Amino acid sequence: MNPFKIEKILVPIDFSETSMLAFEHAIFAAKLLKAELVLLHVIENHWEKFNIVVPELRVNAPNDIIDAIDARLEEIASNILSTHGIKSTCITSSGVIFSEIITEAKEQNVDLIIMGTHGNSGFSESFIGSNTFKVTTSSACPVISVHTHSQKTGFNEILLPIDDSSHSLQKVNHAVILAKHFSSRIQLVGLSDFEDELNIQKFEIKLLEIEAYIKKSGLVSARKIIAGKNKATMVADYAKIIGADLIIIMTDQDENISGQFMGAYAQQIVNNSKIPVFSIRAAEGSIFTLEDFPSIENQ
Repeated sequence: MNPFKIEKILVPIDFSETSMLAFEHAIFAAKLLKAELVLLHVIENHWEKFNIVVPELRVNAPNDIIDAIDARLEEIASNILSTHGIKSTCITSSGVIFSEIITEAKEQNVDLIIMGTHGNSGFSESFIGSNTFKVTTSSACPVISVHTHSQKTGFNEILLPIDDSSHSLQKVNHAVILAKHFSSRIQLVGLSDFEDELNIQKFEIKLLEIEAYIKKSGLVSARKIIAGKNKATMVADYAKIIGADLIIIMTDQDENISGQFMGAYAQQIVNNSKIPVFSIRAAEGSIFTLEDFPSIENQ
């Protein structure tokens, strides 16, 4: 299996403040990683609402919309090429927003999607926002969702929550690779809901070996176990305490945690986190397996 790499980044743009903020994050990442960008705008069939949402690009007919958007995307691409030396591909498509994003990500063979979590309020279902979680759960490649409050680019403190599901380990290698690129520290936090001492001890050993793997990779890491029932709240509160600027989660988990880890946990984190969230679809694209933890593999 090929290692996780970032050579092409897709950015959905609806020209809202939040989508342009996600675009700034994408520029920073592309410049650091020497990656290319794909700038995508999706036009829904309700084109007549466009003038309400984006008045600075006022148009009178569907063809005018496409021409106006194409021109704006090309202008943006030209600016980032001259300013940052980053190459971009501009795409304007129409259809169902989240499915168009997924389709273009596959066709353009992108390695990462960076998009906002709140868009213009003029659409009943904004370009970004409610579509973001649909993208994170459908995308074969990782997705970074960026909230309006995420003004800072770059990731100094990466929060890596680990629970007791087998899928949870798939995040570790992605965290290591990202931390190396961004010169980050990995904050490893174990999410425990165990009540018996034996399982608590096994979980502690698991975290110790993950931390050893991280440090063996030449990175700085801190480790802590927190207990509770609402893992989304636990992660959000701990992220605030340590000043994390990226949370790494899975968008699919085993149903050994009340069958709700994916739905309740991931959706709450993606929709409500004030800091960027890096979402990975389980069993997709990870080279990290339990073989990296021999003592865990036999538990």
